[in-house]
Amino acid sequence: MKQLQLDSFISTNTDIEFNQYKILSGLKEFRNEFNKNKIYPSLAELVYLSSQLEEVLNKKNNSLTLPLPKGLKGAKKEDKNIIVEIIDHGTERSEYFYELIEWTLPKIKNLIDEAYILYDFVDKNIDIEEVGLAPVNKDEGYFLIPDNSVDLIQVYKYECSVYSPGSKPYRSLKTNFVTATKNLDYYGSAEFIKLELIRKYKDKPNIGAYICNIDVDFPFNETIFPIAKRKLLAFISELV
Repeated sequence: MKQLQLDSFISTNTDIEFNQYKILSGLKEFRNEFNKNKIYPSLAELVYLSSQLEEVLNKKNNSLTLPLPKGLKGAKKEDKNIIVEIIDHGTERSEYFYELIEWTLPKIKNLIDEAYILYDFVDKNIDIEEVGLAPVNKDEGYFLIPDNSVDLIQVYKYECSVYSPGSKPYRSLKTNFVTATKNLDYYGSAEFIKLELIRKYKDKPNIGAYICNIDVDFPFNETIFPIAKRKLLAFISELV
C-alpha cells in the first residue's frame, strides 16, 4: 500500500541525497498514519520491510558471492525468503545499495517502536469477556466489538482453526461481518444481543459469544478491530 518497499532501495540512481529523500518521504507516510492512531496495515508493512532488509544484510555478511536483490518477483508477504537475481556483486552500485539499507534500518526500527507503543496502549485498554453461558465448542461464535466513533456494536462471526506448518501447531482466527447493532445502553446487556442473534440466525442455537470492552476511541478498521481479533484469539487459546 505504501510507496516504501524493497524496490525503493534498488535504483540505477546513486544520488544518495535523492534516495534518502525518497525514503524519508516514504517513512513520513507511515508516521502520518500512526499520528492519526491508525496502526494497520502500516505496522505490518514496516515490520515486513524491516525483515526483508535485515535478511539482505545477513546474507551479505554470510556470503562473499551474495547476489544483489533486484526486486521482489511475485513474492507474497508470507514468503520468508527474498527472491533475488544475480547482478554484479561488489560493484560500486551494490555497495551503495547496502550502505543505503544500513542508513535506513535504524529509522524504520525507531518508527516500529513508536507504533508498538501505540499498539500496547490500545491493547491494555481492551478486554475480552465471555457473554452468557460458555459453549462446549469455543472455536466458533459471535464477536461483539463496540465502534465508539459511530456508537454502534459491530457483530462478527468468528471461526478458530488449528494448522501445523511445522512441528508446532498454530491457531488462526477468521471473521465475517454479520451486522451492526445499537450499543449496550440501548439493549441493556450483551446477553440480550446474544439472544437476539441466536433467534435471528437459528443454525447455531448453542453458539457462544464474546464482547470486546474498549476504553478508548480509536479508528475502528485500522486499530481497534485488528487488535481485538488478536486478543480474542489469545483469549480463546487459553480456554481450550
